[in-house]
Amino acid sequence: MGLLKSHNTTIRENQISDFTVSTAQYGASVCEILGTTRISPNVIYWDDFTAHEHKSSQKSGKGGHSKTTTITYTYTVAVILALCEGQIAGIGKMWKGKNVYLYPNGDVGLTLFSGTPDQKPWAYVQGKHPNKALAYENLAYMAGVIDLGDSGNMPTFNFEVKGKLLDTGDGVDVNPADYILFVLNKVGLGGVKIEGIDNYRQYCKEADLLISTPSDSTDAKTAREIVNEIANITNAYFFWSNDRFKIVPRADRAVGNWKPDKTIRYNLTPDDFIPQSGGACISYSRKDSSEIYNRVSVEFLNRANSYEKEIVNYQDNDDIKEFGVRQASTTKAHYIYTKTRAVKLAEELCRKNKYERVKYTFKLDWAFCRLEPGDLVMLNDPAMGIENQPAMIDSVTEGTNGVLTFTAISRAKGVYDEAEYNVHENERPLIDFNPDPGSCEPPMIFQPPALMTDADNEVWIGTWGKNPNWGGCSVWVSDTNEYYRKLGTIDYRARYGTLAAPLEIEDTSLEMILNQGEFTSVDATSAKNGDTVMYIDGEALSYQTAELLDNGHWRLSGLVRGQFGSDPEFHPTGTQIARCDEAFLRSGLKNAYVGKTVYFKFTAFNVFGGMEQSLADVQAYPFIPKSVQILPPDVEVLNVEKMSSSIRRYWWKYTYPDPNDIAGFILKYTQGKELNWETGIAVQEGLITTQPYETQTIRQGTHAVMIKAVDTNGNESKNFAYCLLDMGDLPQENVLYDKDFSANSFAEVKNNGTVLSDGYIHAVNSEKMWHESGRKFWSTKDAKMWDSSFQAYVANCQFKAPASGQFWLTTDIEGPAAVYYRLALNSSFWPANKADASFWSTDRKTANVWDTTADLWKQWSDKVEIRAGDVIQVRIEAKNNSYQETIIKGLHAYVDVPDRQEHFEDLQVPADGIELPITTPFYETTSVHVDAIQDDDAVSVKVISKTPCVIALLDSNGRQVAGTVDITWQGFVNELLEG
Repeated sequence: MGLLKSHNTTIRENQISDFTVSTAQYGASVCEILGTTRISPNVIYWDDFTAHEHKSSQKSGKGGHSKTTTITYTYTVAVILALCEGQIAGIGKMWKGKNVYLYPNGDVGLTLFSGTPDQKPWAYVQGKHPNKALAYENLAYMAGVIDLGDSGNMPTFNFEVKGKLLDTGDGVDVNPADYILFVLNKVGLGGVKIEGIDNYRQYCKEADLLISTPSDSTDAKTAREIVNEIANITNAYFFWSNDRFKIVPRADRAVGNWKPDKTIRYNLTPDDFIPQSGGACISYSRKDSSEIYNRVSVEFLNRANSYEKEIVNYQDNDDIKEFGVRQASTTKAHYIYTKTRAVKLAEELCRKNKYERVKYTFKLDWAFCRLEPGDLVMLNDPAMGIENQPAMIDSVTEGTNGVLTFTAISRAKGVYDEAEYNVHENERPLIDFNPDPGSCEPPMIFQPPALMTDADNEVWIGTWGKNPNWGGCSVWVSDTNEYYRKLGTIDYRARYGTLAAPLEIEDTSLEMILNQGEFTSVDATSAKNGDTVMYIDGEALSYQTAELLDNGHWRLSGLVRGQFGSDPEFHPTGTQIARCDEAFLRSGLKNAYVGKTVYFKFTAFNVFGGMEQSLADVQAYPFIPKSVQILPPDVEVLNVEKMSSSIRRYWWKYTYPDPNDIAGFILKYTQGKELNWETGIAVQEGLITTQPYETQTIRQGTHAVMIKAVDTNGNESKNFAYCLLDMGDLPQENVLYDKDFSANSFAEVKNNGTVLSDGYIHAVNSEKMWHESGRKFWSTKDAKMWDSSFQAYVANCQFKAPASGQFWLTTDIEGPAAVYYRLALNSSFWPANKADASFWSTDRKTANVWDTTADLWKQWSDKVEIRAGDVIQVRIEAKNNSYQETIIKGLHAYVDVPDRQEHFEDLQVPADGIELPITTPFYETTSVHVDAIQDDDAVSVKVISKTPCVIALLDSNGRQVAGTVDITWQGFVNELLEG
């Protein structure tokens, strides 16, 4: 047995309780990688953050009798790191913090999912958390259980992604020509021709100008910005010409097997130029010598150095020796990833800066309309000292008089081909600026759905001309066909035609005869967004795929029916259909034109804007516009807060349009929880213009309250906001009078409805086989054979208050109805001197039973103070409704009176009891409360009678005893009238 006792010490490290990630961004856009680049991933899933315990022991002290145990923790977590849109070719390098790995590598513990369309969920999540397992089709990502070491933080990951189009370049980077085609296809321009794209592709290949998606590009850019940026760094023109794109390399030296176009289009002399102001044929501007840079810097992303930004320089040493260094600002070219290519770009920029120092401006007539950017011309103007100067067209502008203004940049002199076109050996062509435009074809005039318009009663007008010299037309309008005013100008040929086959409600394709032009297919998203919207007889629809058939018709398929608030309808063969684009003139008409015939005339002019037709020489086309109002925006939220017994305060959230034409708001309510604006009852007459809004109008019970905005034209917003509220039942207190008007089948209630066998008042139902003229047998799939039309009716009754107090009503009404009341004045309910007086007055159809001074009737909502002898009249109005019948099942009128209290202190009560000395006249007792008893024998109070109120004191055995008490009496005044 040892003499020394052993000693153990345990040191435990604090355990981390949660995982911290800093690279998870909700709603981040998913990039698409073309070529090869480095990107940072986005954490889209993590789970199973786990702590792993590690123990280590160490003995110390003499004989090793002391032992120290250290407990530490390491951590792992399962993560999914989103990379980019799939499908990608693979992963190259991986960066974890400062360490670099090649994929695959077990130390990193991540597996690639390349983003295929049929991609399966990660097996780990599928097995452990099947309810969270997602396939993430078409999304490339890395997944795995990663070792966090002793930290609970996510390490920094970066990945070298081998993306798309690698086969177009060197297997790593992409040919810019294919990059541009890919971008255009993504925005729906895949079918547009690009003239010169093959020549540009060969140039980029031979010049080794291959690119990849910039790794640091986080901002969204338009297709135009991307294409222009690529064209700039590859030294090319990219522009639209006639019906296609064109791309032209600006390089003037041969590269590999590619050779520049050295063809001179025209050899221009003073005979060709149109003199400018001052008589000069050519004007030019020359860069200042300080702008002739001989040292150019390019910033690129160096793939060989972990994609870090680096700068390379190119300098013209001969020019530097002569003039010194002139440094240009650094050009950013983050599409480039190798130093060799960055140097080539710097060299090309330096050369271009040196030899394109002069910019020429000159004017030519339409004989030279073939000239476009990238074309070469030879300039000659002895007066300016310009002789056989090669220049490349940089821009061209067409004036209103048909004159073309060109700018061209100087090129180095050398050997060029002969001029392709010779305009000097022949007679100069004469341009006729006054050709006959011909006439406009019969137009298409229509009013699209309100959601497609920008003005009330907007009319869309389109036409075209068969004559090739037709350049557009002026549109004129008149409501008399005599005096016309100009409405606007049409500058493009509209595309419209007729259906070649019927279009059923369920059809997703159509066949049409098009007047002129063509259609271009788009993707499904563009169709859904209405980018290819068509109009056909009240319906707006869009197409996805356009196909020209052998018979010359067009088939439009992938239809998205019933857009912009319209409904899919059946359209027979021959129905007009139009492609809604900028070719249509849009104009809002005044409300005065609605429902009346207006006339349109179209005076054509030629392509130069001249030779416009006379109004007297063109046909008038009649059109009857209908009211198509732009509805106000919907109210977003309606809230209500409870004030006093029946007062409610309403608040709402609303975004006003610009310009603001909102006149106010309408509040309606329906009985119960029915959300039906048409059957709703207005809370007040007129519009509500301010908030909050307080009202007692809504009567007791459960109701749905709805709100809409109203503009200055009286248009209501399409949808309503609503809230549900329970007003509760009015508390019944001292009810002196209860009148049940539903007794004996509402015998005392005059009405022009009908009382059926159930004893309730019903609306009269007018049933017809077809409810509306011209209506189809069934209007909707779930429509009944017959429609119902429940007529409006009114129910009236009255009573005489037998006592003063508070009057209130309770109703049991099914369906839409408004309950009104008023105190009768001198006019009687029914004429007293005419026993045979009819219910309805015969002198005017609109007369009610009683005299109807508008401000006397009030909507019933809460208790009302009345006096004994007052005559209260009640009216229930049921609206006409084709959806729900109004049935009056119950109607009660009540009168209650307020409570009164009297207090008696130190009241001496004899053993046989005492009548309380109550001063309230005509009182009725409701309760007697004992506040205090000053006698030990008496323990409780007995009410012997209420009216008169007599009390006695009782002891613990129930025997009446004498004593002194404090009493509070409560009751009410009963002045019930007799008879």
